[in-house]
Amino acid sequence: MRIFLYLIVLSCLSLTACTTSKNTDASASKLRQEKERDANSTEVDAGSGIDLASYLRRIPGVNVRGNGANATVRVRGNSSFNAVSEPLYVVDGTIMGTSLATIYNTINPDDIARVRVLKDASETARYGLQGGNGVIEFKLKKQ
Repeated sequence: MRIFLYLIVLSCLSLTACTTSKNTDASASKLRQEKERDANSTEVDAGSGIDLASYLRRIPGVNVRGNGANATVRVRGNSSFNAVSEPLYVVDGTIMGTSLATIYNTINPDDIARVRVLKDASETARYGLQGGNGVIEFKLKKQ
């Protein structure tokens, strides 16, 4: 009878250890996915007095040539799926197109709260083919 009792206690302890390690593996996997997502997308908090091209130059993986509205921006390098190789610009969830000049003429750089660049295919998937060259999301300050 004692042996039977010891076997029950031992099996309960081993089951508890197995479920704990599965939970730990799941949380470690989730943490790893969040780190990968953060490595693929970059957020830069905007400060006053810096123009838009300067914001974009601070982000790794973003190439900016020129200044002002005529600047050329590349997120993933020079390869592209479309004839247009500019990234897609999104302001507060509204798609603005692929022209940096449109962003310069539409928003004041001092009103920008945050700039987020989406480079990974899984992040740009919600924008479809338009986001194939990367997506630059602008979050404006609340008025």
